[in-house]
Amino acid sequence: MLVSALAVHPVAASDLVDFARCLSRAGATFYTADWCPHCARQTRMFGSAIRHVRVVNCTAGCRGIGSFPTWRFADGSQLKGVASFEALAARTGCRLGGSRDEARDDDAGLQSSIGTPTRERSVGGARIIEVPRR
Repeated sequence: MLVSALAVHPVAASDLVDFARCLSRAGATFYTADWCPHCARQTRMFGSAIRHVRVVNCTAGCRGIGSFPTWRFADGSQLKGVASFEALAARTGCRLGGSRDEARDDDAGLQSSIGTPTRERSVGGARIIEVPRR
């Protein structure tokens, strides 16, 4: 079965699960509310893989969350609104789909564009690219 990532690139369900797991391991949290149509859209983007994302339901309110949906990351930063998979990947270092050869090409571009060596590791089937903080 294939799912669509914002109707741009078809994504295998297993890749989406790996991505969702990586987001949680990277410290990303999705703040949602039952009445929020934008939150429902974000949830639909993940399909059944949403069960692997750290989700906080703020229907009754959450301190420090003023708009929905909101993503909070391990460094304390926030992203408000429906987040693309690309934006989530950029904030966490997680990757969605792609073959090993494509990933190696992307890694070379990442390393040269930021001028910092990266470290790659695999955790639970998800490929994580770590960029040291400056």
